[in-house]
Amino acid sequence: HGQGYHKYIPPLCHSLSVRGGIHDPSGHDPPPKRPWPEELLMVPKIGTHKGTFHCHEALACYLLRIMEPYSNAEIIRTRDPQLLAQCDVVVYVGGKYDRLITAMSSRDTEAGFKKAMELTGIEFVSQLDFYHRSWLPARALVEEAIRTRFQGDDSGEVVILAQGGCPWKEHLFQLEQQLGLEKQIKYVLYPDQSWRILFVPMGPNTFQNRLSLPEDWRGLHSDDLSSVSGIPGCVFVHASGFIGGNETQGGALEMARKALTS
Repeated sequence: HGQGYHKYIPPLCHSLSVRGGIHDPSGHDPPPKRPWPEELLMVPKIGTHKGTFHCHEALACYLLRIMEPYSNAEIIRTRDPQLLAQCDVVVYVGGKYDRLITAMSSRDTEAGFKKAMELTGIEFVSQLDFYHRSWLPARALVEEAIRTRFQGDDSGEVVILAQGGCPWKEHLFQLEQQLGLEKQIKYVLYPDQSWRILFVPMGPNTFQNRLSLPEDWRGLHSDDLSSVSGIPGCVFVHASGFIGGNETQGGALEMARKALTS
């Protein structure tokens, strides 16, 4: 009763002919059988080995089925060379077949394979989407911010990501080397409702930083922080000094300038 398939199922009366003992009481001959649609007979087949499976063949089948020629393909899991020869494409099946029969063959791996196809496919597409829509475009934003950094502060040690937060750290470390910067960048500013000032770590895989925010600012909020720092509009500084906030871009930039000279 699955939707989309009922039109391909011949009526039951067509498969029960007069020769089979079923007669039309009206005396009329039964209608001729409907031919099977060509598209049903031409469903492509993807072949792979049966039994225990790994990520690569599950992902291969998923990727094939998101391409137009194989979007409705049937997955044939077998080691029978004759069946594999009838497939339109075969993945991860070697030229040798070990016919040793073990208890592994009794396991029901079909359901697991279908779940694995979806799992690996969703993960792959998710990562591809991240790199396409976020990580790669972020590099252009970070490079532009580095090249224009002196417009924000004469030190050249502050970068402003005016369009908001993005995956910037790995790009920044690479671009510092590629552009041959004389001074390391210490702080990154970006909007997040208010404005944030975030230290730059020593490397991509460490929380050790190049320059924390001043110790006497740490753990303070709002008016208390503005009073101690002498900067209006302060929102907070984390107790560890790795991040702070101000209501305006100018205020966050002033926090960075004072932190550089403290």
